[in-house]
Amino acid sequence: MKFPILPIILAALMLLGVSCSKKPEVPVQQTVDIGVVDLNNGAENRVDLKDGSVCFITPKSMMDGKLMLNMRVEKSGSVVASPRAEATPDQPVSVYLNDYILKLTPHLK
Repeated sequence: MKFPILPIILAALMLLGVSCSKKPEVPVQQTVDIGVVDLNNGAENRVDLKDGSVCFITPKSMMDGKLMLNMRVEKSGSVVASPRAEATPDQPVSVYLNDYILKLTPHLK
């Protein structure tokens, strides 16, 4: 008895193609919204975050009325991130960190 090899190979390739076409799941990052943050222009401002993390934000006014937020996130005394973000005063901005997304609304005093 002969087995038709070609149909078996084609069926196996089709099954392999179906299983490989699935997209890997991308984990959804948690957003931590710390709300309105009162900042002094040009001065380092401390904001306590979750899990004992601390974010130091130094805003600098730009000529177009926006702010450049220079940030340093520390945990247990070690720097874990140093993001920068352009923001509009009194408008929410999201900053993508390693473990989560930090959302804040910068307000100049």
